[in-house]
Amino acid sequence: MPLTINLKPGEKLIVNGVVLQNAHHAAKLVVLNEAALLREKDIISEDAATTPARRIYFTIQCLYLFPGKSELYLPIIHGFLGEFAAAAPSTAALLRKIEQEVAGGQLYPALKSAKQLIAKEQEILNGPTGTGIHTDTGAGQPGENGGLGAA
Repeated sequence: MPLTINLKPGEKLIVNGVVLQNAHHAAKLVVLNEAALLREKDIISEDAATTPARRIYFTIQCLYLFPGKSELYLPIIHGFLGEFAAAAPSTAALLRKIEQEVAGGQLYPALKSAKQLIAKEQEILNGPTGTGIHTDTGAGQPGENGGLGAA
């Protein structure tokens, strides 16, 4: 089934590791086959991966966009998930879900679950009163190499 993507002027899109930018007017793209793609709003730059959950998201993002580097990214993901589980046992079910999605090669769903983990982490950091640390995701701020940390 084709995927239709509407891009705003200047909006970026990563397709199979290639950073594309819409030059001028709004554009409508139709993707006719499978491809690893992320819209600018769903990208976390390496510099913005400043919390444990965001580092998990960033590393899954790298694996999703660069599947040929699984030997590099998979151990990092597993390590980050284990560390998060030890620090925040209340997130165990969500972490297991992410682990299963990564193990099953369902990386886009794993990214969606990692976004939920970022939200849960923010709740934990904010505490029961809703006050505390609030930081920007850094989404849409790609740096060198598209902000993906790929070598």
